[in-house]
Amino acid sequence: MGPIFGLWRDTWWLWTIFMTALLGAVIFVTPFFLFMAPAFVVMFLYFAFVRYDENGKNRGDM
Repeated sequence: MGPIFGLWRDTWWLWTIFMTALLGAVIFVTPFFLFMAPAFVVMFLYFAFVRYDENGKNRGDM
């Protein structure tokens, strides 16, 4: 859980904007945009495990 908490700690505002924009698209455009929600979860987990170590610290440049 360290990488997930580390990414959330550093980028919570960005993911909140993404989810707000997605919710706005679902309400005002079409519910079809709900299919993007799992893609955001996959992106979040990918970046968490690639960029953060098991203690939740940023690995820096690789």
